Amino acid sequence: MFTQAIEKNQFVSSELYQMIKDESLDSVVISSQSLAGSRILLSTYRQVVFSDCVFYACDFNDVRFENCIFENCRFEFTHFKRCQFTNCSFSDCNWSASTSTLSVYTNCDLNPGQDQLLLRGQNEILFSETQDYTTDIYINLAAA
Repeated sequence: MFTQAIEKNQFVSSELYQMIKDESLDSVVISSQSLAGSRILLSTYRQVVFSDCVFYACDFNDVRFENCIFENCRFEFTHFKRCQFTNCSFSDCNWSASTSTLSVYTNCDLNPGQDQLLLRGQNEILFSETQDYTTDIYINLAAA
């Protein structure tokens, strides 16, 4: 199986006030990127690693995250509505003044700050006996 590994590093620039719709990303590493005031609609992210990213005043609606890793990310004034997270992990992420509403978190590794956030907003947190594939992202990216 061929896996394409792309790494986005944006240390200086940031993405401001974008409308992102129907975007589909697979097997990508996004590192040190800031997304501010943007609206993300009907998009799908599979095996994407978000590392040291800042999401400031972003609005995610009907977005799917499958086997994604969020590490050391900051979510400030960011809102998730009707989003689906499957086999995602959130490590060392900071949540401030953010919300999640009507979203589904299936087999996700949630950090303590996120647990409190998800208790409100009619979210669903589901666990099943399936295997977690998020670590396979790093293996596939290292082999590419």
